[in-house]
Amino acid sequence: MRALNAALDWLVRFSAILACVAIAGMSLLIVLEVILRSMFSSTLYFIEEYSGYMVLVIMALGLPYCRERNALLTVDFFISRLEKANRRKVEFVYGLVSIAFCILLDWYVIELLMKSIQRDLMAPTVTRTPLWIPQIFLPFGITLLCLVMIRKLFRPDPMKDADLSEDVLAHEME
Repeated sequence: MRALNAALDWLVRFSAILACVAIAGMSLLIVLEVILRSMFSSTLYFIEEYSGYMVLVIMALGLPYCRERNALLTVDFFISRLEKANRRKVEFVYGLVSIAFCILLDWYVIELLMKSIQRDLMAPTVTRTPLWIPQIFLPFGITLLCLVMIRKLFRPDPMKDADLSEDVLAHEME
């Protein structure tokens, strides 16, 4: 079990690093485009397209890391007011529903990827990028997100309980 957890931790960190590389790459491309347009009245026609692909990569690869670090948006104002036992039950049900949604989403993005590969779909742009290239990051990121959510479901984060308790205390003191 430790080996699986270590592998999942490594994959989550690796995906976060790739998301950071995509942010840096997108930033460099946008700066290059701004310089070309302002100084040389020229453009690279693929910058907008590839920046869009990088947003998709950032989202897909950043989600597992954000979920691992409890950085996704949650509705804590309701959950934090519940007793600890009830809070765990609500979080468990929320986790099951979230996992079911992610599995369904993963199914559809895998289907999308397979259809793009089978039909040899290309972007209707100057570069004619094969659509499977940016789409391949979606199943990877969403599958990783599912695995992180399953682990979180069965291994609750003690720091989150401490954070919620502190938030309730701070709110009640105001």
